[in-house]
Amino acid sequence: MYRKPSPKRQAAHARKLEALRRGRDRANASKPARLYPPTLPDLRRVVTVTDYDSGEPVTHTLNLFKTRRVDSYRIEADGKPWKVCGWSGALEGMRKIFQRVPSPRSDFWE
Repeated sequence: MYRKPSPKRQAAHARKLEALRRGRDRANASKPARLYPPTLPDLRRVVTVTDYDSGEPVTHTLNLFKTRRVDSYRIEADGKPWKVCGWSGALEGMRKIFQRVPSPRSDFWE
């Protein structure tokens, strides 16, 4: 059956807790201060693509903005919202948008 600790036992327990607290404070004081990562700017990256395949140079600008996740961006293409994805998704989208031009040796030109 449970009994209330005696006053002597209560004092011993209080001394033990105080010693544990002092030791924890001493250990925390000896550690170096925590380094926090720098705060990220809202505009994280700007990608400018100039396409010379159409005869005249056409320049497109992709602005990659910060999101809640570190590894994804909110992307605006020429000032219009495009999609939210990571860096590889942005490159994949650019690869699909800028189609390859056929070679002069291909059957396309005949």
